[in-house]
Amino acid sequence: MSFNEQLTKLRKRNNITQIELANLMNVKQYVISSWETGRSEPNISQIIKLSDIFKISTDYLLDRHIIITSSENEFNKVIENINKDIKDDFTKDLIKILEDIPNNKKEKIINIVKEIKEL
Repeated sequence: MSFNEQLTKLRKRNNITQIELANLMNVKQYVISSWETGRSEPNISQIIKLSDIFKISTDYLLDRHIIITSSENEFNKVIENINKDIKDDFTKDLIKILEDIPNNKKEKIINIVKEIKEL
């Protein structure tokens, strides 16, 4: 999904009008409209502000996902090694859950955990 489609979807899902979003972003309504129609794109600071407004990562806003290929085996090896050293049942259960998560969701989970860690 392109940035303009992602932005439109997020704005509508959050029941925010273009005018309301423009006010939150300190821009004119036509700027939001031009982003949503793909005529222009926000700068990096505006992308960060949009991600803060919608409480999402910039990667999610830009619809960027990590594609795991050969590194998937490395990821699984790391999980196996961690499993050997872990004594805590909660952590073991969490690792089992992580092993079953589809590759395209792993980046999102990592970002969520990082955000929780910062709280």
